[in-house]
Amino acid sequence: MQAFPIFMRLENRRVLVVGAGAAAEAKRRLLQAAGAVVTLVAWADFSADRVGENVLVIGATGEADADAAISAVARSAGVPVNVVDRPDLSDFIMPAIVDRGDIVVAISTNGASPVLAQRVRAAVEAALPHGIEKLVRFAARFRSAVHARIADHDGRRHFWAGFFEGPIAKALLAGRERDAAREVIRAINGDMRREPARFVELVIDATDPDLLTLGALRALQQADLVLFDQSVASEIVDLARRDAERAPWIGQEIPTDRHVVRLRAQRPAAFAKVSQ
Repeated sequence: MQAFPIFMRLENRRVLVVGAGAAAEAKRRLLQAAGAVVTLVAWADFSADRVGENVLVIGATGEADADAAISAVARSAGVPVNVVDRPDLSDFIMPAIVDRGDIVVAISTNGASPVLAQRVRAAVEAALPHGIEKLVRFAARFRSAVHARIADHDGRRHFWAGFFEGPIAKALLAGRERDAAREVIRAINGDMRREPARFVELVIDATDPDLLTLGALRALQQADLVLFDQSVASEIVDLARRDAERAPWIGQEIPTDRHVVRLRAQRPAAFAKVSQ
């Protein structure tokens, strides 16, 4: 990861865009959608003494010398700058964005291939169900009640996993909000015990994350602990959720109070035949 992904709040904050073409106008629209107060000026009207008034500067003139000058002035003033199609002059990257209300997905190729980022964005758009943004607003209504009833972090995480993957989410996405609300209230006021701990062993290709099934990916995202053979590629282990514990498999005892996934490397066919 060569650039740290971060979402910056821009509501009512000043951003300067320098340029006069389609690229500058596109950046202006995008920044205004995030609530920024955008000043759009042509290169001929650019004034270095105004840069420090802004939290971000965008260079979009399309002229190499002009964009280099904009970048130099912004950096000198300590203001983060992005220059369209010039990652070498930029402090941050403008990603391809999937915008579903409160759900926002940013996709970056570190400035190397914006066209590929757009293709990935299209794939993400297609994978997200219509109306998924309703889940965020709906969950927010019950967040404080759930936190009051479930004290531990893992317990809350497993509750919300069931919320988003079970019948409540299905009812909401189908437009049955009253049914979904009734089920949430019933769950909050009823038995809030954690779901039983699970142990899942996945026999996988040790080197190719693209061969993982959707079920395997789901198991990794739900795991509290991931145990892996030494030959399993780090790219596969990293598909587990960020706060899951990871450890090499050395024959240790499996905890019975946690969701555990063991990644076992699939033995080559030739070796399997010899061992039979």
